[in-house]
Amino acid sequence: MKMIKTAFCLSLVWGASAYADPELHFGDLQEFNAALQAIEAGESPLTAMESYVAQASPAFQAYAERYDTSTASIADAYAERPNYYSGLPALEAYISMREDEIVLALSRLQAMAPAGEVVPTYFLVADQRAGGTPVLTPGEARPRINIAVAVDMIALTADTDMTEFPDGTGGRANARDLPQVVVHENAHVLQLASQGGLEAYRSIYNPEGGSMLAVAVREGCAEYLTYLASGWRLGDRHIYGEANELALWSEFEAVMDAPPFSVPGWFAGSHPDHAEWPPQIGYWMGFQICEYYHQNAADPAAAIRDLFSLYRPDDLRPLAEAYGVSLTGN
Repeated sequence: MKMIKTAFCLSLVWGASAYADPELHFGDLQEFNAALQAIEAGESPLTAMESYVAQASPAFQAYAERYDTSTASIADAYAERPNYYSGLPALEAYISMREDEIVLALSRLQAMAPAGEVVPTYFLVADQRAGGTPVLTPGEARPRINIAVAVDMIALTADTDMTEFPDGTGGRANARDLPQVVVHENAHVLQLASQGGLEAYRSIYNPEGGSMLAVAVREGCAEYLTYLASGWRLGDRHIYGEANELALWSEFEAVMDAPPFSVPGWFAGSHPDHAEWPPQIGYWMGFQICEYYHQNAADPAAAIRDLFSLYRPDDLRPLAEAYGVSLTGN
């Protein structure tokens, strides 16, 4: 597989370490391009995707296992939007063009983190179920963390054939947001490291250990830390958020103690009463909570460390309440 930058050793023995330029892997995109060429030569999409999946990286395999992605689901997605999928391999050139920006942003992000290292990123093509996510892949002594970025969820451009999206683009993002996704997902890796690594990681995504507020802060802090490191935001949901901040806070305050993902519209899906909300507006809400905490902290450096490590409900609620008071005065 082709990779950009010299490889560096990754371990999960978290601690302070010198920054190493990240690996950006494009082998899966290249294999997908080979599958497209096979289709053009007359091979069936299913057979071509079987070859693609067979040659795919361990990061792809881990992503596929998590999201139940298969050769059939990728072939079906291609058949539904062939023009869209045919343009995906060209994203390698775009990402490579912005590589220096990504490297600089990741170096700034790692410098802020109390522990951990940024990790390799694998760009792949899947079936439009999820975008970027950290995944575990086999290592010599123990599993390794990598970032898997399914570019098919982050590939809209001015040239996208919108006739292939008769019901709208849903939660798909623009190709220009790919660098932001790489940094955001690495922020999650550094959050994991700052909580003590895999053995001590506290999931906030299940009903037993999480809440809507916990998801907002985990994701919103990753968004805010990414913004501090790069100046990048994903899409333009912040424009809607800033124009409707008080109303959004009132809605979120009422559900923030509910189980994670139990109320649609904030992190996935559409809200039944607010079809106008941008996708994942809960990320923006978490961003606002984290930003307010950092900007009003007596010790901003300590606050940054908190943004990497906070997870306890008793620690999260004061952040949300302080942000709410700043809006309502009570």
